[in-house]
Amino acid sequence: MAALQWQHHPHLCPLQVPKIVRYIHKNMEHIHTEPARQSLDSLLLLLTKRCPREVVRSLLKISPTCDSAALAMWEVMISVPWALWSVLTELLSVLQDQRLRKVFSCAADDACIYPLALLLCADVGTEEFAALYKAQRFLRHPSLVMLSLVLRGLITLSKTPEMARKIPVLLPDIVETLQDANTDVKMKALELLGNMMGHMKREEASVIALQLAEKLLPLFDDVSSQVRELSISFFKDVMKTVVGRNMKKMKKKVQRVLLPLFLHMNDQIESVAKASGNTLLACVQFLGWRKLSYLAETHQTHLIGECLLLHNRSRVEDYLCQSLPYLKDTQATLRVAAIRFIGLAARHLRNQRSEKLWDICNALLPLVKDTELSVRTLAADTIFVLARDMRTSGWSLRSLCCWPCRAFERLSSPLKNGHI
Repeated sequence: MAALQWQHHPHLCPLQVPKIVRYIHKNMEHIHTEPARQSLDSLLLLLTKRCPREVVRSLLKISPTCDSAALAMWEVMISVPWALWSVLTELLSVLQDQRLRKVFSCAADDACIYPLALLLCADVGTEEFAALYKAQRFLRHPSLVMLSLVLRGLITLSKTPEMARKIPVLLPDIVETLQDANTDVKMKALELLGNMMGHMKREEASVIALQLAEKLLPLFDDVSSQVRELSISFFKDVMKTVVGRNMKKMKKKVQRVLLPLFLHMNDQIESVAKASGNTLLACVQFLGWRKLSYLAETHQTHLIGECLLLHNRSRVEDYLCQSLPYLKDTQATLRVAAIRFIGLAARHLRNQRSEKLWDICNALLPLVKDTELSVRTLAADTIFVLARDMRTSGWSLRSLCCWPCRAFERLSSPLKNGHI
């Protein structure tokens, strides 16, 4: 109610601003209904429009270390282009004033807001901005809080073509945030990269696409389903920007993502599974693999793994190596999918690398004690089949005697106790 009263007050006095900012900060994390939150956000933007200096300095004083409520308030202010300009202007004035820097040192003394300010300067061209940024690398080591805010600001700026074209110089540092940052930062980095690529010329985007393709692959297995879904969908968009002589290089990178996409079609999160299927279809169409395209398009998931192995027998061992980490995935559905694929792939090794079956059995063995019945059963069945094949594939009795004795002894324990 108080928010509505202030919002419609025709004459806000600057002296009232600190009190209102404290009110917003106090209530920011306790308001969960959408209408009430929108009312609070609107009030904050109205204050920023009328009294930007007082709002910025009040918030810096209230929360110099930028707690979660303050972070939410900064995010609201820099999500709108005109407000971003006002906020940055005031923050820069604080940074440039030695006396004020001492007062607000904890929150304001972070030079990574400079690239945002430089981007807003119309008289700073793309090449000049690139030179200035490369000399300082402002985004290299900011705090996660400040990095999150800067990325939000960059997202706001990147919605216009002229600003988006200046951002590629930040690419190495933005990509670095994808590797070990938190979910919030990763999501913002991906959104920013998407905006940037969308405003670039096809030839420019084609070169950057090659750099991004391999960086996106680890995100397919991220703990956050939001990051998984966004990175998988973004890969499809990145792939489609490639033209000319970069096509051959991209095809090699695309082949690398086929198995992870296939396995994630079994993701427990439906939206991730759907994104994986859509991107897999786009990938095999990009490669010109008609049979796989047909299977993906008609959702014949049970045949895709076998077709993938038959299409390129020389990559069987690569596929096996890629699938092994999924045996430890937190999702039971992915563990099952990995075991099933490994069983298929092992059949294609029988006449080539029989000794590889030994390593596969050792990798599968811990799963016979998995918490999920479906995983335990499939792992045990696959081990029995592979062990049988090792006996009939020309291995000597001496070479086989050690592993089966140890393996079947461990395997028999859950069998005897009725766990399988």
